[in-house]
Amino acid sequence: MDDSRVDFLFTLYFIGRKVKGHYKEENKDLMLSAAILHLLQKKEYTLSSLSKILYSKLSSLSEKITAMESEGLVKKVIKEGDEREQFISLTTAGKKKVEKTLEIMKMHCTEFTSGISDVELKQINPVLKKMIS
Repeated sequence: MDDSRVDFLFTLYFIGRKVKGHYKEENKDLMLSAAILHLLQKKEYTLSSLSKILYSKLSSLSEKITAMESEGLVKKVIKEGDEREQFISLTTAGKKKVEKTLEIMKMHCTEFTSGISDVELKQINPVLKKMIS
């Protein structure tokens, strides 16, 4: 196996550690909260589907969603006709938090990607998305 593939995976790991460390304070994973808000701004998800997308244990994610619900950022919705599944959606406060979070994320993304050109970002993004699909 070519060592460049191994180097690539470790580089992704180190990037993840850097980003996670940057957004972790007081034992709260703020990046996870931001990722949940980001996903929910596009559509509603069940807890199990969010768990798969975020590669998170269902129990851990359930705790995070409960905390976000207590903060008034998300709500659980039961669809008519299917009471077995609860969907998670943004509240009005959650939508406002998304806007604030997006501003902060843009600032930090600029910092994290300062040595990468727009052309390079456009080239690598599809490759990275392929790895998680």
